[in-house]
Amino acid sequence: MKARLLFDGEREAARHFAMEEALLRSVDSGEAPPTLRIRRSVPALWLGLFQRPEEDIDLGRARELGVPVVRRHNPGGTVYQDEGTLCYSLFFPRDELFRRLGLGDPAELYALFGKAAIRALARFGVEAELSPLNDVTIGGRKVYGSAQLQQYSAFVHSGSFLVSCDLGRMAELLRPSALKYAGRGFTGVRERVVNLAEAADRSVSPELLAEALVPELAAASGYSFVPGDLGAGEARLAETLLERKYGRPEWTFRPAPRFRRSVSGRSRTGVVTLGATLEAGVIAALELRGDFLLPEVGSIDAFAAAVRGLSPDQAADLARGSALPGYLAATVAELLGGLA
Repeated sequence: MKARLLFDGEREAARHFAMEEALLRSVDSGEAPPTLRIRRSVPALWLGLFQRPEEDIDLGRARELGVPVVRRHNPGGTVYQDEGTLCYSLFFPRDELFRRLGLGDPAELYALFGKAAIRALARFGVEAELSPLNDVTIGGRKVYGSAQLQQYSAFVHSGSFLVSCDLGRMAELLRPSALKYAGRGFTGVRERVVNLAEAADRSVSPELLAEALVPELAAASGYSFVPGDLGAGEARLAETLLERKYGRPEWTFRPAPRFRRSVSGRSRTGVVTLGATLEAGVIAALELRGDFLLPEVGSIDAFAAAVRGLSPDQAADLARGSALPGYLAATVAELLGGLA
């Protein structure tokens, strides 16, 4: 099955993710074919959808260095990217690809495309392995991470490789919580990550990795990628999203609501923080934030609305039977139990 291969050359931070959402919407509407976008960025910090920038980034240092901060449209953790990082996003109609590949759970894509990443890295003489759920590591250090998102009928799976990234600058700007690294054998960002060039002990360009990656993604997905261009309608939609969403500070720097209680825990896919206000023993307001993974982001708002008026124990029972993925539902239920 044919799909479009897109090298659009966009580097600017806010416009970068405006294009990502425009492509996802266009695949959903049927105005665009399945598309593999190979992308890079100027130095930028990408904030996960459910994160607070002040909790994960040294914002003062980012301002001093002129490194923009932009909230992504997908969940996950904050990442620093620059011209030494290679990223891809594969946009496709969910049902068609899931049926063709025999997939039932979106989480299966992490291993499917993670193995494609491992095969691409092997072409440079390095041995990498999956680090569940969404990473690939070399000698225990992260070289690749992924995230995904569903919008109606469309799905996007994205992956990022550290090729020759400025890891010192990354460590300077990111401020992960102690809980994120607790019990994992490392204490800071620099200990956690590695560049492909360092692991291969040779100069490697993102362009060279892209040449190795595209055929592996084709083999994993069953798509035959044909070079193409961004459509005029997609470009217009991206500009609209830039103007109305990603280019606006209020999209990234949202007002932080105050809650009377706040508890945190670590799920299989990341840290989860639950903020809640209880009145007369029942939940009046609830927020879930963190760097956890979740393809159907609307399920968070739906759950927060459903638990209003419930006791923490009742809300925990609801979490266990909710539409949240099992790994997230279990953590949320445990945190709600701690509020009782």
